[in-house]
Amino acid sequence: MFRWPIRLKLMVGLGLVVGMMLILMGGSIFGLHSFHISNLTLGDQLREIGASTNLFAAVFRLHVPREGSSEADRRDLLKRVHEARAALKVYHRELKKNATQGNRADSGLDELGLALLMDEDLTCILNELDPDSGPIPPLFPGTTVYADLLPKFKTAEPGMRRRVDRLYETVSQLPTKLHLDFWAVLQESSGQYKMSRIIVWSSFVMVLGMLYALTVLLHRWVLSPVRMLQRGVRHVARGSFDYKINLATGDEMQDLAEAFNEMTAQISVTYKDLEGQVQERSRQLVRSERLAGVGFLAAGVAHEINNPLASIAFCAEALDLRLSRSLTGSDDAESATVNKYLKMIQEEAFRCKSITEKLLDFSRCNEITRERTDLAGLIQGVVDMIQHIGKYRGKKVSFHPREAVMAHVDSQEIKQVVLNLIVNALESMDHQGTLRIEARYTQGMAEMAFTDDGCGMEPDVLENIFEPFFTRRREGKGTGLGLSITHRIINQHHGEIGASSEGPGKGSTFTVRLPIHPTEIEVEDPSSRSRLGVRRRAEPVSTA
Repeated sequence: MFRWPIRLKLMVGLGLVVGMMLILMGGSIFGLHSFHISNLTLGDQLREIGASTNLFAAVFRLHVPREGSSEADRRDLLKRVHEARAALKVYHRELKKNATQGNRADSGLDELGLALLMDEDLTCILNELDPDSGPIPPLFPGTTVYADLLPKFKTAEPGMRRRVDRLYETVSQLPTKLHLDFWAVLQESSGQYKMSRIIVWSSFVMVLGMLYALTVLLHRWVLSPVRMLQRGVRHVARGSFDYKINLATGDEMQDLAEAFNEMTAQISVTYKDLEGQVQERSRQLVRSERLAGVGFLAAGVAHEINNPLASIAFCAEALDLRLSRSLTGSDDAESATVNKYLKMIQEEAFRCKSITEKLLDFSRCNEITRERTDLAGLIQGVVDMIQHIGKYRGKKVSFHPREAVMAHVDSQEIKQVVLNLIVNALESMDHQGTLRIEARYTQGMAEMAFTDDGCGMEPDVLENIFEPFFTRRREGKGTGLGLSITHRIINQHHGEIGASSEGPGKGSTFTVRLPIHPTEIEVEDPSSRSRLGVRRRAEPVSTA
């Protein structure tokens, strides 16, 4: 696709504007020039007509003196001949100027021939009236050059009267010729006016077309993309991060729209991630409050119930001893039944006592003593201990550390965490199952990963896996406090713990992250201290 950058589009728009200006300027200049030429032509024609009028009047004031006229009449005629010559000279000058400048419809040769003929007659009359002054040359010495322009009625024996009559006849032809020439000039000016009007209207139509094209291009290249970008920004401001701007302008506007779409896509992903983090933090806060409440309740309940449970167990044991002595030699079936129920009372009493001890462990949050600990060695010690337990011998634990993974933790507390996670994983697996353990550094923290191929977990189980008294053990036993205690310990260490599973029957993975440097600042929570003596972080800990 050919791209039109904005600078190229601006050049096209500027070219249209310049073209409109040139067309308007050209039409205006042509119209003004035509008007100026017509004005000059008509003005020069009017001056020529004016000069011919004066010449006409001067010639018709001439008269032939009668026989025996006085000297005064001859001087008056001589004066009028000089005036006629002066008027002829003025007319000849205007005629030559118009003919030279092209301000006439024709070349002016006819008028020039009449002027030469009048010059010859006036010169001859002047020489006849004043023979003593010597021969007077004609006004236009080049008369012989224009001999072919002289009228055909020139006679071989011109007298004064004949010459005056010919002057009358010659000058009478000027108005007709000048009128025809003036009319031709008017016709030419009218043609120029029509042409100017056509050019002006054509220029106006062309400019309107170019203006319309410029408006369409401005709307398509600038206004419409800006409006679409504005609409997209408003949609994003309302929270519609999935809104896309589709621009195909082939310029920087399209690049901006594509960048905007990429930005909204990134914002949408970030928003969903933040929303998930907020939900996770909310669940952590709820879980923390529940743990605090359960711990507070467990401390009181375990303390109050331990004494009755001890009495029940002691009494059941004592009663078992006495009945075993008194029933000696009696009915074996009845004795077995009594012993069975007494043993059941003892076992359940000790089971309740074990639960109360775990409740006390859960509620008891002693100060932890952190030190630099090798997590790989700690895990290896727990694995070696577990492998000697008979019920776990058919299940495989795979742990092959590549290096020492150091963390700033309480080794006894973390050993309890590792033990709980390994036991839970082994109990979730079938015979010949495998538990894989890894220890490594990740994102500036020490990480332990426990991956089994056991029964797996559903999403609702994953969501509540760290809740107190929540359990999904396959044999149906368990208090549901092991993972809650594990979560509390990791929380105390300012670490993170998370569980994941692809579904039932596909195994589970527990991931624990712990700080490797003693850089965390602990903030004491007065409310939790007053109830449990628990020391917490200022912010909730996210579980991966």
